[in-house]
Amino acid sequence: MQASQRAKKSKVDPNSIQSSMANWNFAKSKTRRNLLGSAAAAAIILSACGNSSASASTATTKAATTAAPVSFSLWESHNGGPVGAAVTALVDKFNASHPNITVKVVVTKASSKLPAAIAAGNPPTLAEISHYDGTLVKGGALVSWNSYLKGSSELTQSNVFPSVWTNGLVQGQHYRILASAKVSEVFYNETLFQAAGITTAPTTWAQLATDAAKLKSSTVIPIGWKDSSAHILPAILSNGGSMLAGGNAVGTSVNFNNAATTSTFTYFKNLYSSGDLVFDHGTTLRQDLASGHMAMIDGTSAGEQKLLDAVGGKFKVGAFVEPAGSTGHAANLVQGLGFVLPKGHSPAQDQAAWTFVSWWLQPAQQVYWDENTGFAPETQTGASALPASFLSTHSGLAASVKAMQSPYTYGRPVSDRYAQVQAELDSAFQQAVTGGMTISTAISQLQSQGNSYMSGASAI
Repeated sequence: MQASQRAKKSKVDPNSIQSSMANWNFAKSKTRRNLLGSAAAAAIILSACGNSSASASTATTKAATTAAPVSFSLWESHNGGPVGAAVTALVDKFNASHPNITVKVVVTKASSKLPAAIAAGNPPTLAEISHYDGTLVKGGALVSWNSYLKGSSELTQSNVFPSVWTNGLVQGQHYRILASAKVSEVFYNETLFQAAGITTAPTTWAQLATDAAKLKSSTVIPIGWKDSSAHILPAILSNGGSMLAGGNAVGTSVNFNNAATTSTFTYFKNLYSSGDLVFDHGTTLRQDLASGHMAMIDGTSAGEQKLLDAVGGKFKVGAFVEPAGSTGHAANLVQGLGFVLPKGHSPAQDQAAWTFVSWWLQPAQQVYWDENTGFAPETQTGASALPASFLSTHSGLAASVKAMQSPYTYGRPVSDRYAQVQAELDSAFQQAVTGGMTISTAISQLQSQGNSYMSGASAI
């Protein structure tokens, strides 16, 4: 993609935020007015939730063993490839080992379709949705997992990684439990590294820039970076920034007009201007690395298996977590879909859903999931169960374990307006880095517009 194509300003519709982050098309993106739909969605959910009382008592009732046969539907969006195959295999295993429970998987765009299903009074029992669950929480549409967690010996605060434990936590209530955790990392062609005389992966952003200059040639682009805020924020966090003014959880103002954001934008602008870095989509980046025309690509742990399939053994693929910034440490974000329990189902169905969720997060299932998809483990016991022999040949998964164990790995804010903030960050970053506007102007507008969104976010 040419620089001129990337220099047009973008606004993103939060109702399609996942696809927009995967497809940063600035020439065809929508106007800021489309970012205001979440308020209407919240009103719909608020009115619908008044009729969903069947499972209200579940949140305060201890889980009981399912006695009679029960079935429930699970909405999830992994519809193919190694991830889709792993979902099918695990659900089949669960159904075979739990004769009184039947999980029926419905492959759909659960994140975008769930609000409408709740408003219509016909949600699934269990759904895997993205991080943007603040509207559902505020509308009272979800059952808290707390009563179930109290009886779990596996899903405890001491065993679940902190970035997973706090993901979907609002005012002490767990509304979303991660089903698939992924973190940002960088994959590289070890053959190209060796040819350039680079013997170890970079551990700081400065070293990354130095290595990029060594790798550049007439046929090789040093770095390809994913064009979304999830892959910008780790650098900002490692340079001392935060996602919100009060930290990285719930708040009503953003925190971008500072040295951390300025230095991060400047760093990427310098790499882009020198031709050492280009932005593109994940599929294109994997193809470029596999062809030998790109030395490093930014991605996530969940993309490792797809990358290995694309490379096909032509060279060894290495991986490292995104480097340390001015703070002296690296930082990261946990991404991925999470289990939510919409109101409106029988206690037996809710209990069956919890039985599945707790089973899914046991070490044996985590190992299978991680090895076959590249997603990161979510518990200490899950990480410990991963065979050292497998980690030695899958450096992406090894890097993701390191990131999950770090105290500087965070979940996104749950606020019902943070999706709009991230869309604004995407646009400001692209404009600043590709020269559409000055860095100071881009950050000033980002701060102003971000606060205008967050000021409308009510407490949840």
